[in-house]
Amino acid sequence: MRPGQRARVGRAGAVGAGDGEVIVVRSQQALREMEAYLLSGDRSQPVVGLTRLAELNEPVLAPGGVRAVVGAGPRIYYLPGEYLLRRLEGVLGRGLALPAAGVRVWWPGLCTRSAPGDHPYVLALDSESQSDMLAEFARELDLSRPLVREEITVIEAARVLAEYELSQAREQNRLMQVRLERVLTRAQRAERALQSAESPVGKTGRDAP
Repeated sequence: MRPGQRARVGRAGAVGAGDGEVIVVRSQQALREMEAYLLSGDRSQPVVGLTRLAELNEPVLAPGGVRAVVGAGPRIYYLPGEYLLRRLEGVLGRGLALPAAGVRVWWPGLCTRSAPGDHPYVLALDSESQSDMLAEFARELDLSRPLVREEITVIEAARVLAEYELSQAREQNRLMQVRLERVLTRAQRAERALQSAESPVGKTGRDAP
């Protein structure tokens, strides 16, 4: 992330439900409709949630930029009020809630038991430009796609298995080294005992010349 002042994201009046960019959530009824859609088992598209920058009273990311990242299908919700954010947290739980000054994506299949990491969020930072935040959001979106998550899970499982097999091989090698050292030690003792028995010093006076 390179430092720089955050760019303004456009006038708040341009973020309306009628412009096709964002659904503004300002009432409990609108929040309930959003929650029902988020938790719907029939949902096939991701959902993006935006909060506002308090100092600018505008969304943390420009809706047009978010739309360019997610495409035409997904819904984008804008929750400018902290009270509604708390209500949403009460339904989804803290791990899946929409944090203040942040943007989050919720993938299909969301439930209150979902892993928070599967539905990532990005926070607005004072030293971060809007373009950098949008790029970070795009990266998190791509890495959290269900097919990508499945591939990452397979790769991670293979890595864990390989590490386990490597540790087992190392342990087997260690045990073989220990056994080999014991065998060598016994062989050396036996050789010294044999040499001592064959030496004239080790013979009895009767056998000595």
